[in-house]
Amino acid sequence: MTLEETSQQSVSIIISCLFEEDIIEECICRVSKAMPNAEILIIHGGRDGTLEIAKKMAETNPRIKPYKNENDKGKGHAIQVGIELSSHDIMCQFDADLQFDPEDLPKLFVEIFNDNADLVLGSRFMQESDTSNYSFSFFREIGNNIVNFWISLLCGTRITDVTAGSKAWTLDAIKKIDFKDRKFVYEVEIPLRAHLCGLKIAQVPIGYHNRQGGLSGHGSGLKEVWSVISCSFMILWTATRIRLLKK
Repeated sequence: MTLEETSQQSVSIIISCLFEEDIIEECICRVSKAMPNAEILIIHGGRDGTLEIAKKMAETNPRIKPYKNENDKGKGHAIQVGIELSSHDIMCQFDADLQFDPEDLPKLFVEIFNDNADLVLGSRFMQESDTSNYSFSFFREIGNNIVNFWISLLCGTRITDVTAGSKAWTLDAIKKIDFKDRKFVYEVEIPLRAHLCGLKIAQVPIGYHNRQGGLSGHGSGLKEVWSVISCSFMILWTATRIRLLKK
C-alpha cells in the first residue's frame, strides 16, 4: 500500500489535550486533511475551551469526536480512554501541540497496513528526521539520549526515540502491550512491553517543531531541569523493573 492509499484509510487518531485551545482547531484541520477518513478522538482533561472548539468543529465533521475526560489521571490515562473509545482496529496517538507534523501520519500507518509492524514509533532522532524548526534544550537532549540508550540496551535493539508523542499500533498489539502507567511513563512501557511480547516494531522519521500551543509539562528554567531529571529517573527505573520482572 502506498502513502497516498494509506492516507485514505479509516483509522482512529487519539489526541489527548489539557490546555490546547489556541492550537486545537489548526491541529484538527491538519489531521483531517492528512487522514480525511480517520476518526479523530479528542480526549480533553483540562478546564479551558479546547473541548468547546472541538465540539463546534464536530457539528460539520462527524468524524471528530470530542470527549470530556472527567476523571483525568494523566496522559497515559487519556490514551487508555481513547483506546477504549476507538472504533477502528488500527490507531495512533498524536500530540495536540503541533510539535509533530500531522502530514507525517500516513508514514506511521503505512508500516502497519503493509504488515511490516505491529507498533510504529515516530522518531525525531533518525538521520532523515527534520528537526530544523526545533531548538533543542540541552537538558532535554541529554535526558532523551540517556533514556533512548537505556531502553535500547534493555531491548537489545536500537530504539531512537522512546518518548515521541506520535505512535501507531494495532488493537491486538496494544491489548498485548497492556501498559499500566497513567501519567507519562506509559511512553516507555509501550515499546518495551512490545519487545517483550515479540511484536514487530518499526521506526519512521518525522518532523519536529517548537511547541506551537499549550503548556509544556516540563516548564522552564530550574523547573525544567528538575522535571527532566525526575522524569528520566522514573522512566529508567520503571523500564528496568519491567524488563527484570517482565510484568
